[in-house]
Amino acid sequence: SSKNVGAGGDVSSSSFSWGKKRVLVVGGAGRVGGSVVTELVLEQGADVVVGGTQQESFDRTKSRWKLNFSEEKYDTLDKKVTFVKVDKEEPSTISKVLLQQKRGDSFDLVVHTAGPFQGKVKTTNGVLEAAVDCGVPYVDVCDDYGTASAAKVKYAAKAKEKNVPCIISTGCWPGVSSLMAKQLSTHILSRKNNLTPSDLSVNFSFFTAGSGGAGATLLVATFLILAEQALQVVNGKRTNITPMRQYSNVNFGPIVGDKQVAHLNLLETASIHDILGVNNVQSLFGTAPGFWNTLLGVMAQLPSSLLSNEPIMEKLAIFSLPIVRLVDMYAGATNAMRCDVTYNDDEHNNKLITETALYAHENLEPCVGQCVVAFCDAILSSESSVPAGVWFPEEAISTSDDIRRVLELASRTAHTTTVDSSSGTIDASEIWGKSAISQPA
Repeated sequence: SSKNVGAGGDVSSSSFSWGKKRVLVVGGAGRVGGSVVTELVLEQGADVVVGGTQQESFDRTKSRWKLNFSEEKYDTLDKKVTFVKVDKEEPSTISKVLLQQKRGDSFDLVVHTAGPFQGKVKTTNGVLEAAVDCGVPYVDVCDDYGTASAAKVKYAAKAKEKNVPCIISTGCWPGVSSLMAKQLSTHILSRKNNLTPSDLSVNFSFFTAGSGGAGATLLVATFLILAEQALQVVNGKRTNITPMRQYSNVNFGPIVGDKQVAHLNLLETASIHDILGVNNVQSLFGTAPGFWNTLLGVMAQLPSSLLSNEPIMEKLAIFSLPIVRLVDMYAGATNAMRCDVTYNDDEHNNKLITETALYAHENLEPCVGQCVVAFCDAILSSESSVPAGVWFPEEAISTSDDIRRVLELASRTAHTTTVDSSSGTIDASEIWGKSAISQPA
C-alpha cells in the first residue's frame, strides 16, 4: 500500500485567473455566506454585494470580521462589501439588484448561501430564477437532494436557452466530496476497461468537531436532516436506514485520527448513484465530543413531524447556540472528509481493492469558503468549461484536469490532502494537484 501525505497545500491565489469581478452573495451575512464573501474579497479581489433580509445581521457579521481580521484586511472588506435587502423566495427582489447596475458594473456571478434548503421542493428558488432570467451565472450550497433536483428540473431548460452556467450543491460536502468520488472512479475505470460504474462501491465518511463553528442556520439544517431516513444504495436498490444509530470507526488521516461515524441522509448518496451510475453508495457522519453523537442519535428518535418543523427547529437552534458555542471552544472546528472507492479486481483473484482520498481542514468556516469559491472559479476562470444549464458538481466539472483544479483550490489551506491507494497506482497529486505535497508515509 502506498500512502501520500499532503502537508497543508501551498497554492497561492495566483492559481486563479479572473480579473476584477462583481458577485452577489445571497445569505452573505451567515456563517457559510460570510466565509464565501471574505474568500472572494480577500483572496480574489472581487467586489461583493451581500443580499439578505436584515441589515442588523450584516452589521453583526462585519463586527465579527473586525475581531477576526487584521485592520488592513477589515478595511478592504469594509470598502469592497455592501449590503442590499432581498427576499430569496421573491425573484423580483433579486432581479432588481442584478439589473440595477451602472454601465460596466454588471454582476458576473450570483452565489446563494441562504439556507436551510431542506424540504423546499415546492418553494420558489427566487435567487436561481432571477439569475437565469438576468443571464448571470449561479452557484449555490443546497445540501438537500429533493430541493436541488426540483430546481434542476424547473430551471435547466431556461438556463441552457439563455446560455447561463449554474452549479448547484457546491461546497465541502456536498461539492468537493462528489468530485473526490468522481476523480477516484474515473482513475479506476480508465485503468480497468472491463469495469463499469455499477461495479464500484463509494463510501463517504464525514467528520466535524463540535458544530464546526456553525451558525443557527447550519444547526437547523442538521436538525431537519435528522428527520429523514438515511438513504443507502445497495446493489442499485435504494434502502432507508435510521440515522445516527449504528456507529463504525473510520480513520481520517494522521492529524484527525479515528472517529465514530453513523448513517446520515446526505445528498452525495443519491447524486453519485443517479449521476455516476455507482450501484453501492453510503454516507456516514460523526461529530465530537462523543455525547454530541449520542444527542443527535436521541434527537433522531423524535417524531419526524417535529424534527421537520422548521420554525420549531429554529427556536431550538437559537436556544442551543450558547451551549454549542461553549462546547466548540473545547472541541475546535475541524472538518474532515474521506471517500473510499472499492472494486473486485478479477485480474488478481477478485481481490478487493480500495482507493481512498482524504481531506481535512482545521476550521470548517474558512474551509467552506474556499470550497465554494473553487466552484466559483470553475465558472469565472478564463478557461471555464462549465456548460449552460443547471448541474450538480459531478456533472458540471467534467474532465480530470478540471476536477483537479477545483480540488486543488478547495484544499489550499487544508492540513490533510492524502491518497491511500491499495493498487499503488494513484498519486496524491492526481487528486489534489499542487495542494498535495507527497511523501511516502
